[in-house]
Amino acid sequence: MQDGHNRRAQRARGINGPVTVTIAGVICAGFLMAQSEPKTAPKAPPQAPAPAANLNQLMRALFFPNSNVVFFPQRYDPATVKPATEPSGSTDPLTGVFGGWGAVENAALTLADSADLLMTPGRKCSNGKDVPIANADWAQMVQGLRDASMFSYRAALTKDMDKMLQASEVLAASCASCHNKYRPGNAANRCRQ
Repeated sequence: MQDGHNRRAQRARGINGPVTVTIAGVICAGFLMAQSEPKTAPKAPPQAPAPAANLNQLMRALFFPNSNVVFFPQRYDPATVKPATEPSGSTDPLTGVFGGWGAVENAALTLADSADLLMTPGRKCSNGKDVPIANADWAQMVQGLRDASMFSYRAALTKDMDKMLQASEVLAASCASCHNKYRPGNAANRCRQ
């Protein structure tokens, strides 16, 4: 009797053993697949947010004040500017902690790097028209601003007032080339294409 019982146990292990393991494996795999997230189509890269400032706001807040710092040495030596009573609270870069010639250098570099903001997709002009970033002449004028700004930076490094006069002329010409085409007359004509 013991012999018959052992044979049945061996048969069960021989036939049912691998079958049981296979069934358990399939159940586990099914469970794991059910727990994983379903595959979906690849997601598109997130879109950049729309620019916060329109072109006019950008000009007034960034380009105009920094240009004025670069233009300052046309008439005055930045080295003679006295620091503000509280330089860390000064709203004038020339009298602030990083004032004097350092402010002129920093303003020129800010203008150079900020030129990229003029090529931001989705930026609007003050009249609601798109900034003409697709126009070849716009891209050339933006590059002209970068180049003029770097010219101004190199001039500021020399601390030579005559070189700054020349740099101011180059920068002013760069600004005027764009303003003459894209900012003529009244606000309705701005950014016309």
